[in-house]
Amino acid sequence: MSLQLRRFIYVSEKVGLSEQDVADIVNVSNQNNPSKDITGCLLEGSNSFLQILEGPSDAIKSLYKAISEDNRHTNVRRLCDEPLNTRLFSDWSMKSDNYNQMEWGDSALNAGNFINISADAAKNIFSRISEQGESSF
Repeated sequence: MSLQLRRFIYVSEKVGLSEQDVADIVNVSNQNNPSKDITGCLLEGSNSFLQILEGPSDAIKSLYKAISEDNRHTNVRRLCDEPLNTRLFSDWSMKSDNYNQMEWGDSALNAGNFINISADAAKNIFSRISEQGESSF
């Protein structure tokens, strides 16, 4: 098993999910991720998800494979896959946010539409959220 830590960010389109479905995703992540040393943050936008995963390379690769095959979303697109030295979300097995607490300076992002987001914009979003620290989202 590779111990090289990775930062992985992807975007996907939601497929008819209820609030309970999203809560279930976060709950399962919070149960499963600690044993795999995976941390991250899931943003639920109006029509899409934006997620960052941080952890051992092999664990991230395996989780992303499962995510890309999950029928609760479609058009899963990798934005970032890079080595990391310091996690942004070291204290969160899976932080969740409905993405309405910050102003982003982009009308599509402000509306929670992540579909056409760039890798740099996604990294900026997660950096800003991480900087908020213990703030409630």
